[in-house]
Amino acid sequence: MKQDILLCGVGGQGILSMAYVIDSSAMEAGYFLKQPEVHGMSQRGGAVQAHVRVSDKPIASDLIPLGIADMILSLEPLESLRYLPYLSAAGGRLITDITPFINIPDYPDPSSVYGQLFQLPSVLLVNGSHLARKAGSPKAQNMVLLGASSALLPYPAPMLEKHLAVLFARKSERLVHINVNAFRAGRAVSGFQQILSQAGVPIGLIARLLPWLDFEPWPVSSAVSRAWVEFFKSPAACAATDALWAERKVLPLDEEAPRKLLGG
Repeated sequence: MKQDILLCGVGGQGILSMAYVIDSSAMEAGYFLKQPEVHGMSQRGGAVQAHVRVSDKPIASDLIPLGIADMILSLEPLESLRYLPYLSAAGGRLITDITPFINIPDYPDPSSVYGQLFQLPSVLLVNGSHLARKAGSPKAQNMVLLGASSALLPYPAPMLEKHLAVLFARKSERLVHINVNAFRAGRAVSGFQQILSQAGVPIGLIARLLPWLDFEPWPVSSAVSRAWVEFFKSPAACAATDALWAERKVLPLDEEAPRKLLGG
């Protein structure tokens, strides 16, 4: 087993906290691990990256070479594109929050950033900011994204949650509860993406839909899943999904939402 993950975002978004949970789980599982210092200008809100390398064999280098990363896990959409050359062309996955952190005067039009993300062969877009606020704190955005990546990690969810709880228990039990719920909501996003993908829904359409569904910290019910799979069988589904992305209105995740989105 070998897995290379590049964590990226902007200083202050919690890259180190994500790395701690992954690193601790890897060590408990008995894997070799290398994760160097976080690179970037974290105290100035600049770009930040961390390389996490896990293997069942000794690891020579602590930095991920270009074109090798199995996953890019990003807390900011432009930062996800910045590190795209690191992603493996053979099954590499990109998971990113959709919320731009605009702290530079020449930040590109976010619509152009999203346009590039929609074209990727394997991408998961997450409204981490919304789900973090729903869980109880906007700072839990990083745990939403970690949850969204958890199905791709070689550790059971309870193990990840255990180390997440250790991380926040030193602060308060309330923060443990908030961040566990944020993690579970992110995991629900990735689980629902898998259901739609297995039903043959194009990845670009899934990417436009998922950020605007109001996920809870538990898996989507089979009835709701079936309703959304049926939604994508409609000839009007593509236009309705594009309109939802343009409107950016979060929908309740129930059986009626797909029908209403189609104007029924």
